[in-house]
Amino acid sequence: MVNVVVKKNGKRQNFSKAKIERAIDKAAKEAGVSAVKRKEIVKDVANGIVESLKRRSSISASELRTRVLRRLETRSKATVKSWRRYDKKKK
Repeated sequence: MVNVVVKKNGKRQNFSKAKIERAIDKAAKEAGVSAVKRKEIVKDVANGIVESLKRRSSISASELRTRVLRRLETRSKATVKSWRRYDKKKK
């Protein structure tokens, strides 16, 4: 299973499923997704990401973000839009 996320600046950070779950939940909440649906989306997407990374020891932050957004796209387009709006404000 993936243990390390490599940031753009080269720093390495421990992989955290909880951090992915928080980011998805926050974006879904911002998009107006109900609490029940948010929980379902968070669980499905985060578990799918962890499962897909079983054989990897590290991943770049940008690749991880792309994988999360790709999985989210099939579950909640509104959440993806919310996530991208946040990214634009941040950059």
